[in-house]
Amino acid sequence: MVNINGTLLFQFLNFFILVLILAKFAYKPMLKVLEERRNKISADLNEAEMSCQAAQALKAGYEKQLQQAQTEAQSIIDKAVKQAEAEGQAQLDSIRVQIAREKELAHAEIANEREAAVRAMREEVVSLSMAVAEKLLEKNMDTDMNSKLIKECMERMDAKQVSR
Repeated sequence: MVNINGTLLFQFLNFFILVLILAKFAYKPMLKVLEERRNKISADLNEAEMSCQAAQALKAGYEKQLQQAQTEAQSIIDKAVKQAEAEGQAQLDSIRVQIAREKELAHAEIANEREAAVRAMREEVVSLSMAVAEKLLEKNMDTDMNSKLIKECMERMDAKQVSR
């Protein structure tokens, strides 16, 4: 069996002293370093979680702002389209009014020209009548000659009406 002598006891004693020394000078500092590292990792994880939550909150805020911007942009576009339609309608109405005015002016001008033509024709009829009367007075004519002159005057008047 095993011989127990002083060397074995001395080795046990040395071992326990070594364990105590290591426990006091190496094991406690090593546990302290491990505990500090564990705390640092935990703090980093908590900080990362908080950063992730903050990033998600920022993302939600940005998405909300983006949605609002899109809504405002659509509102602006709709407003611009409505304004363009209103301006187009106003311009169209203005053009219609202007066309109606020009049409009225053209009708008035045509009526004035017609009246001027009628006056000119009346003047021409008067001058022709006077010419006929003058010719009749110069010559004593019979009924056939009188009819012939009236027919000539009528033909002249018709020719002048057609030329106008």
